[in-house]
Amino acid sequence: MFRVETYAEVHTFVRAFVDDHINTLVICSAGGLGKSEEVKRATANHDVVRIGGWVTPLGLYERLYRGRDKKVIFDEIDGLLGDPKHVGLLKQVCETRDTKTIMWASKDRRAEEIDGGAGSFTTNSHVLILCNSFTALSANIAALKTRAMVVQFAPPAHEVLAKTKTFAHDAEIVAFLEQFHEHLPELTLRTYRMLEELKAAGMDWRRYALDESNMPPKVLEIADLLVRYTTDTERLKHYSGSRRDYYNWKPQAEAYVRRQAGRRLCDGLRDAG
Repeated sequence: MFRVETYAEVHTFVRAFVDDHINTLVICSAGGLGKSEEVKRATANHDVVRIGGWVTPLGLYERLYRGRDKKVIFDEIDGLLGDPKHVGLLKQVCETRDTKTIMWASKDRRAEEIDGGAGSFTTNSHVLILCNSFTALSANIAALKTRAMVVQFAPPAHEVLAKTKTFAHDAEIVAFLEQFHEHLPELTLRTYRMLEELKAAGMDWRRYALDESNMPPKVLEIADLLVRYTTDTERLKHYSGSRRDYYNWKPQAEAYVRRQAGRRLCDGLRDAG
């Protein structure tokens, strides 16, 4: 298994798959990190078979037959793992050999209509599987450990933030994420969308985001106020706690703001270099 941390690395693997250098590629990551969109962009001009959500085993057999020799992309594959017939077909199409034989185990009229009664067909399809957990996937298809090239995508918070900036248009939310992204657990590309919706609804989107932080929420709340307002009088008007509470937590908040400013300065110098 290869661990990658940047969108550029993910793109390199997807590009290698598109260019026929990889027979079977598995990309795993937490949900909401944009792996599906990355694959859609990379394959937009290619004739591929996309299989997502629920499909019956015979429906899967038919789609693989109709799309034989084309690239096959499985997305949201979890729903296919509970049926042995699905798993059997997945194992066959993920074989490492160039020409794979896909077999339908039973005889029935619908299957005969699909493959002309042959009960099987051959294909040169290459396969890309997108999943949220390789552990769950390999528990059902253990052979993938040796048959596939497996990529675990685990981007750090600053990488997710950089990707968010490529489509975000609300400068206030972006500035907030720049300040607090390291302390928001499970930060994904969906985080921006969620905050955008909360803000549009007139809700206290900052507080809801900070409630999920892994630092004392009061430290982050005051840090946010230190950046947004120039005087303590203004900050206290918007602080959720007491005056005494504000001044007790303020030194930690000031230290946090200084650290963040230092990191941004270093990042700016590194980019300039």
